[in-house]
Amino acid sequence: MKDIDEINELLRPLARIGTDEPGGRAGGARAQALLTDIIAQERQPTLAGPPRDRRWARRTLLGLAASVVLALGVVLGPSLLGHGGGTATSYANSAVEIRKEANTYVARIKDPYADQQKFSEAFRALGLNVELRVIPVSPSAVGKIVGMGGTMHSAIPNVPFGAGREPDDCDLADSDCFMVVTVPAVVKDTSSLMHFDLGRQAKPGESYANEWLSATHAGEQLAGAKASGRTVGDVLAEVRKRGLTAEFNLVDVHDSGYELKPLAADQVGANWIVYRVASVRVGVVRLQVTPERNPGLAYDQD
Repeated sequence: MKDIDEINELLRPLARIGTDEPGGRAGGARAQALLTDIIAQERQPTLAGPPRDRRWARRTLLGLAASVVLALGVVLGPSLLGHGGGTATSYANSAVEIRKEANTYVARIKDPYADQQKFSEAFRALGLNVELRVIPVSPSAVGKIVGMGGTMHSAIPNVPFGAGREPDDCDLADSDCFMVVTVPAVVKDTSSLMHFDLGRQAKPGESYANEWLSATHAGEQLAGAKASGRTVGDVLAEVRKRGLTAEFNLVDVHDSGYELKPLAADQVGANWIVYRVASVRVGVVRLQVTPERNPGLAYDQD
C-alpha cells in the first residue's frame, strides 16, 4: 500500500462518525475503536521498500496519528482528550467564562443576553451542578442575585454564593465591566442542585422579572417617594412628575392573603388607596390599589 493510500485509509473512518451518533459521543465505542485502530496501524511494520522509506513512512504515520487525534477532539469531545469536567479548571463559551481561582469558581458573564442554556452548560462542563439564569430586572437589582433555590443549601449548609462586578463598582454599560458570579469549589461533583437568578439590565420594552421590588426602593424609578397608603390621585401626580406612566392592579383580599388582578385605568378612582407600587419596565410602574383602605393589608410598604 502506498503512503498516501495509508493516510486515506486512516482518515476514511472519520467520515462515518458524527457527533449526533452514539459513536460520536465522548468515549463512544466506535470512536474508541477508531483511535485504537490508528495506533495499531502505526505500529505495523512496513514490509517493502528501503530502510529510508520505512523511516519516512513511520514519521508520516506518527504525524498523521497526532493530527487525527486532534481531529478526534471535535468528534469525541473533551473528556477523551483530558479536557472534561473531571479535571478541568476552566471553561468558556460565547456567554460566560468560568475559572477556578483558589477555592472558588469565578464566572464572568460575557454576554448577559445570550441563550440561557449556555450559562448552565458552562457550570455543568466543570462538574458543578449549578443552574444560572440571567434575567431582566429593575435598575437597583442589576448585577445582583435576585432568586435562589434548590437542594444544595440543605445538603451543604452555609455555602456562600456571591455576585458582583469586575472591576468593583464599575459601570456595566462599559464593555470592560463584567457581572461576576462566585461558586465555592466544595460544590463540585455533588448531586445536589443549586439554581439562582442573576439580574441584568432590561432591553427597551422588556418587562422586569422582579416586580416584587417596590418602585420606591433606592435606585428605582420612584425612589424616595411615599406611595403606600396614599390616594391614587396623589401618587399619580408624583408618577407624572417623574415622566413615568402607570398601570393598575386590584388588590383582592381574602382569608388566606390577597391576589392581584388586572385593572383598567378608567376603573380606578382618584380617591382609591395605593397599597404599593412595582416597577414594570423602563418608564412604567404599576399601582396596586383598593377602592378604600382595607384593614387586611399592612400599608407603609415603601
